[in-house]
Amino acid sequence: MCALEVEEARAVAPDGARILYRVSGKGPFALVMPVPWGLDSYIQMRGFSSLGFYLALVTFDPRGVGGSDEARSDDEFSRETTVRDAAAVADAVGLLRSVVIGHSGGGAVALTYALTHPERVSHLILLSTAAWWSDPSPLRTDHGFPATEEEMRERMREEVARSVRRPEVFARAMDELLPRMRFSPARLRWVVTTGARTYDVRSRLSEIRVPTLILHGREDARVPLERAEELRRGIPGSKLMVLEDCGHWPHVEQRAEFVAAVKEFLGIEDRPQRLF
Repeated sequence: MCALEVEEARAVAPDGARILYRVSGKGPFALVMPVPWGLDSYIQMRGFSSLGFYLALVTFDPRGVGGSDEARSDDEFSRETTVRDAAAVADAVGLLRSVVIGHSGGGAVALTYALTHPERVSHLILLSTAAWWSDPSPLRTDHGFPATEEEMRERMREEVARSVRRPEVFARAMDELLPRMRFSPARLRWVVTTGARTYDVRSRLSEIRVPTLILHGREDARVPLERAEELRRGIPGSKLMVLEDCGHWPHVEQRAEFVAAVKEFLGIEDRPQRLF
């Protein structure tokens, strides 16, 4: 499955849970980790679509959200379960080894995957993320937890407006994107109150031995730039690229610079244009 048209299927995890995944784009495979805060993977598929002419992107819905099975207990919201599901998706697609991408909370999943399955990662790309969470309160959960999907949807609109440099540029895109996204208030509550508070891989960063690119917006108000610098110091041979005039969404806010950085990092050449 490697086409510009989006293809969907379900992987079966070792415990029998069915995980919805999508493949879009064309080129070497890249496994894109989901954000664990109770969002489906539609936002990753659309947000990273600029890479679709260079990479075949594999995205998947975490348990309890979107097209994947419901979690049978709150423990299935854990980062470790999501990593096992990621490996099941990789197996279903036939990926013995691939590029791995993680943005924000998805970076925590990507780092855990790289530490758990180092043999399955060829290159690691981390955006706007950290090796630990000092303030795990996405979608303004410091103001209380949303009770419904619709409330999460509106919080997501507010969060994006706060975390990009030019919110007016992305307002129309959010109008199109948000109605198609699915959310899980239960997953958000568990990850913030339990899962994120146990996340800290700073002492293990030196175990990551694959080529690693760290991208971070200089004006990121969600994850401080020093968290990216901490990753660079901890991961041997890693490269940090700081994007100017950029907030928490570098792959959207500075799309051209982001694509160019990824292509250079992976050694991807432009394909000749065909005339029809």
